[in-house]
Amino acid sequence: MNAKKWIKIWIIILIIIPMVGGFNYLTDSLGILNDKGYLDKAAKDLASGNMIAGLKNFDERLFKKKVIENIKDDIDWIAIGSSRTMQLRKRTFLKQNEKFHNYSVSGASLEDFIALVSIHIDNQGKLPKHIVLGIDPWIFNKYSGQNGYLSIVDDYNKLISNINNKQNIDLKPQYINKLFSIEYLIENFKFFMDNVNNKLKGYYIVNSIEIDARITELDGSIQYPYKYRRPSNIIVEEAAIKYTKGRVYALDRFTKLNNLELFKEFVLYLKDGGVDVVFFLPPYNPISYDLLLDNEKYLIINKVEKYLFDFAKKYNIKLFGSYNPHKYKLTSKDFFDGMHGKDIVYTRIFKNKSINKEH
Repeated sequence: MNAKKWIKIWIIILIIIPMVGGFNYLTDSLGILNDKGYLDKAAKDLASGNMIAGLKNFDERLFKKKVIENIKDDIDWIAIGSSRTMQLRKRTFLKQNEKFHNYSVSGASLEDFIALVSIHIDNQGKLPKHIVLGIDPWIFNKYSGQNGYLSIVDDYNKLISNINNKQNIDLKPQYINKLFSIEYLIENFKFFMDNVNNKLKGYYIVNSIEIDARITELDGSIQYPYKYRRPSNIIVEEAAIKYTKGRVYALDRFTKLNNLELFKEFVLYLKDGGVDVVFFLPPYNPISYDLLLDNEKYLIINKVEKYLFDFAKKYNIKLFGSYNPHKYKLTSKDFFDGMHGKDIVYTRIFKNKSINKEH
C-alpha cells in the first residue's frame, strides 16, 4: 500500500470518524446518544407545566421515558396506546383535580405497554391507580412489524420477569452504530438545517393550541398540525380509501390472534396490583372499516373485538369504544384519515359516561 493510501486511511481514522461521531453526539436528533440533549430539555419543560411544539423526527419512546422520569406529581391515571389513542385528553373524561398523563406512542405494541408501565413504576414507585389501554387489532398480530419498543427494551425486560417467567428479549439498541452512522449523520444534518434559526433548540414552548404545529399538551396528549386537525372532506375520503389498498398498516398476514397469553398475564398483573384497568377500542373511519370488512382477510378485526369484549366481561373490566364506527354514528368527517379520529370521536365515546362506573 502506497503512502497516499495510508494518509487517506489515517485522515479517516483521526479526523473524519471523530467528526462524524462528534456531530452525531452533539446534534442527536433522535435523542438516543446525549443525556443532556434537546429532548431532555423538552421533557423537563413539558413535565414542568409547559406545552411544547415543533418536535419532529425523534424517538417518541425515549422522549416519553424522559417525560415520565421528570414528572414530580403522583399520576393517578395513565393512558397507553398508539397514535390512535394520543388524542385522549384529561378534559375529555376526567375531573379537574385528577392527575392524568397520556403515555401513548406511535405504532404501540404489547411490549410498549409493558415497558411504559415499567418506566412509570420506576418513577412513581408504584403502579398507577387507573390505566386506559388503547388496544389496536395489531396488538395480537405477530407479523405487525411494530418493533419501536426496542429503544426501551431494557424497561420491558425489567418488568417482564414480574409478569411471567419467560426469557428477556436479548436485544440492545445499537448506540455505537448510531454514533458513527453516516445515515444518522444525514438525519442530524437535516435536523440542524431545520433548527438553525431556532438555535438548535428543536422545539418551542407555546401557550395555546391554536397553532399550526404538532403540539404536546400538558397531559401528554397530542394536537396535530392543521392539515390533520382541519382537513377537507375530500382529502379524508381519499385517505380512507387509500388506507385499505395494498398492505394495510400492521395487519399484514394477520390470520389468527397471537400474544393472547402475554396479554392476559399483563392485564391480570395490573389487576392483581390493584389497578383499575379500562379498555379503549379506537374506531376506524367508516369508509375504511366498511372496505376492510368487505375483504375476508380483515374480518379478523371483528374477532379481536369479540375477544376483548369477552375478556372484559370475564374479568370485570370497563370497555369503551369499538373498531366499528357505526356503533357511535361516526362519519368520515369525524376522522382525518383512515384510522385516526378527531377529538369528536373521543368525546362521542366518553361523553356523559362515568369511566369509573360504566362497563
